[in-house]
Amino acid sequence: MTGQSSASPFLFQNKKPTFTSKSRSFDVSSPVTDGIAIINVEGDTSFRLISANEPFLNMVNKDDEREPIGSHVDTIIWGEQASDNKLQNHLEQALKDKKPLAFIWQLKIEEQDKTILCKIIPLLTKEGEIGQITVNISDFEESQNLKVEVDRYNYFDQLTGLPNRFKLFETLEQKFRTAKSESSEFSNPHGIEAAILFININKLQRINESYGYEYGDRILKAVADHIGHSLHENAFLARFTNDNFVVFMSENHFDNVKREANLLAQSIHHNFATNEIMPNCDIRLSVSIGIATGSTSNETADQLMQNAHLAMRRNDHLSNNKTIVFNQDLKTQAATKLKLETEFRDALEANALDLHYQPLINLQSGLVAGFEALARWNDSKRGAVSPLEFIALAEEVGLIIPLGEWALTKACKQLKSWIDDDPVASSLFMAVNVSSSHILNGNIAALTRDALAKSGLDGSNLKLELTESTIMENSDIARNILLDLKTYGISLAVDDFGTGYSSLSYLSRIPADTIKIDRSFVSKIDTNEEGFNIIKVIIHLAKSLGMTIIAEGIETKEQMKILKTLGCHYGQGFYFSKAMKKEDVPNFIKEQPFKNLLK
Repeated sequence: MTGQSSASPFLFQNKKPTFTSKSRSFDVSSPVTDGIAIINVEGDTSFRLISANEPFLNMVNKDDEREPIGSHVDTIIWGEQASDNKLQNHLEQALKDKKPLAFIWQLKIEEQDKTILCKIIPLLTKEGEIGQITVNISDFEESQNLKVEVDRYNYFDQLTGLPNRFKLFETLEQKFRTAKSESSEFSNPHGIEAAILFININKLQRINESYGYEYGDRILKAVADHIGHSLHENAFLARFTNDNFVVFMSENHFDNVKREANLLAQSIHHNFATNEIMPNCDIRLSVSIGIATGSTSNETADQLMQNAHLAMRRNDHLSNNKTIVFNQDLKTQAATKLKLETEFRDALEANALDLHYQPLINLQSGLVAGFEALARWNDSKRGAVSPLEFIALAEEVGLIIPLGEWALTKACKQLKSWIDDDPVASSLFMAVNVSSSHILNGNIAALTRDALAKSGLDGSNLKLELTESTIMENSDIARNILLDLKTYGISLAVDDFGTGYSSLSYLSRIPADTIKIDRSFVSKIDTNEEGFNIIKVIIHLAKSLGMTIIAEGIETKEQMKILKTLGCHYGQGFYFSKAMKKEDVPNFIKEQPFKNLLK
């Protein structure tokens, strides 16, 4: 969980040695014999040396009068070879691949031949960009095992010891070439059947966030061992990147590759479900697995890998702990989704989306209590696109953050406008949904503060809704963020209550004001005794904690009456109204159509 394979901790924590300025060098705060340098990235081929210790600067040609600190790497003379561009070339490669790499550097320094192991480590920002690169050099008098060390650094994951994705692709290409050659030699036009399993460890990043990177690395190493123990000795396992692993199997070692791949997937799922990840660890992980099979005569290694990855991604967005086998429909769906993504990006950037507002009614008085802001997309070619479709897409492709920021700001401004036009609206609240991405990103408090400031809306008029699963899966982070949000005077609601962890005990530990009962329970309240009893218990619990209750999805008068009798505070659903355009809201507030109906 330190990120990409073969990575130093520098790469992901953006830590670097502490330097103190001197005229020509920066001394590391603790004694080291290795050379260390920090290089600024100024372009695809532009690298400026900004700091280095003495052992690193010893590689610079002593006759060169120019100051190396502050110079571009490609202008510095290394050793006695004026035309040596090895460091420059490898910096360009590391920047392109966004990965650490190592190489053997042969230099003549003060008339002595030196063999140097040079390690290049990009420093990634939170945005995934590379702003600086560290370079570490070690002088090897004995170069016999140096190539082995370089290969290990470049082609094997430093944490798990598994081949990394570069070694994986190299191995797959070699195996496919060999298979095609053997097929041709033995006149086998069908080639050899091969299978790739693309394995994603679900929600592994949350362990880092909850327990720290050191513990996360221990878990990840245990996960690699866990998968490895499920494999046949002739299956090839690699760590692809982050929380992804890949297994390759071929007909050379298995009679029926498709069957063996599915059996392996079942075994991995079973092992994760029934065994401890490591001793005295109560964390339970699940995996999503995509499988692609094909013939070496029809598929390339890259195509097979893409197909397996596509199946895993499709699986990952359906449910956890499942396996999906690639088929051509998945590729068609992916192309359709890509087109939809492009159109949605354009619509978001062009401010072509809109908000509709569904009223929430006080079930005891019949008065309008507030509105929930719901995003709508009416495309000129597609027509009305379902929110279920485009919001899930926004989550998947990282657009939920700007979408949420837009919705929050617009909703706050809209309610403030209604309040300014009609003082009766000053008692209303606006409910806005918050995505788990906003919690993980950590910026929801700042977004809320800015939205209230820009609109002039009082915090007491805003209610943010977070799903039960969002809170529980990020409990420590969520609690602190919710406490920050409460300082703005807003109220917080637990949305879709009962559909996730169905844990009632955690409610007393979070600063939420409202429970929103999921429509799946409300729909059964007048036809199912169990559904009635569940809602009765939820309402009783919420009231004992001093919380208000909203029931969503009310579609019949009978459902409304039962909820009112049970003491539910607010109701929302098609029985009252669908989400309406902003132009229709002022009249709805004035008319108060349910004021007498509920009495």
